[in-house]
Amino acid sequence: MKALIYDTYAGASQMRIVERPIPQPGQGQVRIAVHAAGLNAADWHLYLGDPWLARLSFGLRRPGERVLCKDYAGVVDALGEGVTGLNVGDRVFGEAWRGAGAEFLVTEATRVVAMPVGLTFEEAAALPMVALTAMQGLAQAGMGTANLPDAPRTLVIGASGGVGHAAVQIARILGAGRVVAVCSQRNAAMVADLGADRVIAYDRERVLDCGETFDLVFDTVATTSFRRLRAIMSSRGVYAAAGGVGGGKLLGPAWSVFSPRLVSPFVSQRAVSVSASNSGDDLARVATWVEQEQLRPVLERVYPWEEFAPALERLESKRVAGKLVLRIVP
Repeated sequence: MKALIYDTYAGASQMRIVERPIPQPGQGQVRIAVHAAGLNAADWHLYLGDPWLARLSFGLRRPGERVLCKDYAGVVDALGEGVTGLNVGDRVFGEAWRGAGAEFLVTEATRVVAMPVGLTFEEAAALPMVALTAMQGLAQAGMGTANLPDAPRTLVIGASGGVGHAAVQIARILGAGRVVAVCSQRNAAMVADLGADRVIAYDRERVLDCGETFDLVFDTVATTSFRRLRAIMSSRGVYAAAGGVGGGKLLGPAWSVFSPRLVSPFVSQRAVSVSASNSGDDLARVATWVEQEQLRPVLERVYPWEEFAPALERLESKRVAGKLVLRIVP
């Protein structure tokens, strides 16, 4: 089989598509013929070793040989022993630990979910990581619990990105009474079409001057500090840090995600750090929402996987509207 691999922290210039043995599924595993692989911000953090903190887990000097991408959609090709509920030929999608940028992928059967009816492989591959992060992050912030008022007024910052565009839609699904979104003017129409009640274009208006107060702020970019955002939060509001675009070479977005918690004990508002996990049950809920036409992925562009270099350059620009996807099988 062919696989898109990297073995240094040099970026796309050192990546290559190579021949590798077709993997065999073990106990409780399935093999998937991959048709499409989704690109996420987490991918470029890993293959660039940026921030350096990540290298403690993936190799201080070199990451070893790794196959790019975690999100996938494809067809079940083989079953390991003990697998039930799946059949060869099923159209499925999910998030793997790694290795989705290849013609075949082996992963745990419990994390494989039937593709939503009506989606293409490319659309399905765009969903797993961003939808799970948005769903679990909003839940961790208290959406749908007594920690927040009923129908909380919700602000999503970075609303046109991968996690952000999912969060705008999932906030509504989980019970938000009003959803206000922050993005560039260029992407404002797209975000409004996803169901935001109001879109604040940060290149035309400061979010701090919006004239509204929010019970929940879901932030994927961390360009405005929690300390300053408190001015537009209710007295018991919650700030959920789901990512950041800065932070430096050492800590990167980790500082943006965790530093608000240093302030939280000393103020009435609460800050939480979003931590998403790979859950087949949660992804099945995502699939249901798609089939009910409550949630849909936005794809900026689908690239043939031979064009991975320009795709990754676009990903690293941090200006993607929705998601980028690699088409593995035509």
